Amino acid sequence: MNENILYNFLKNKPSLLHYDDELKLIGIMTKLPMSWLIKNKDEFICALDQLYDSHTDGGFLLQEECDDIIFDNFCEWLREVNNKTGIATLMYIDDFDPKALGLDEFRKNIRKDENTNK
Repeated sequence: MNENILYNFLKNKPSLLHYDDELKLIGIMTKLPMSWLIKNKDEFICALDQLYDSHTDGGFLLQEECDDIIFDNFCEWLREVNNKTGIATLMYIDDFDPKALGLDEFRKNIRKDENTNK
């Protein structure tokens, strides 16, 4: 399998990814075999850190309800990576988990504000 998969995806991207690039990166990551993650741990952690920075710096505000399943599945995958590879990924979960981020409440308040301002 081609080395530098994640680096190659990220090399021409800004340090804070656009939301659609966050989704693309999640798609790439979750298709990688566990053996690749173990062999390329540093590359994986760097990409995960960049994804984390982008998402927590405002990417989560762009997350729509229909995308919550993507992030729910990503959190489950991070648990699986932690369990199967020993790579410490559990510390990232709360920052990707829609429930932990309180996105339902955030969206409810946004809708309430939009209806109030009409």
